[in-house]
Amino acid sequence: MSENEIESIIAGRLDKIFEDYPTTPRIEMLKIAFKQSIVKDAEMKMTKDLSMNDAIEQAFTDFGNIRHQINAALFNDEEK
Repeated sequence: MSENEIESIIAGRLDKIFEDYPTTPRIEMLKIAFKQSIVKDAEMKMTKDLSMNDAIEQAFTDFGNIRHQINAALFNDEEK
């Protein structure tokens, strides 16, 4: 499986999560940062004999609650 395929799958999953939130520069930056981190982690996990799908699932699990992190960023933006 190619790196582009991994990025595409991860981007698609993140798109579904982020569609529930307003499109702001801060949220877009957060989405890009999340994608970079999750892609990097999934690629590293694939070198440890995990399938692409298992590596992606594990990377998302290890990343934690994405919605919670988005909500925290939105709350912090509102406080400013």
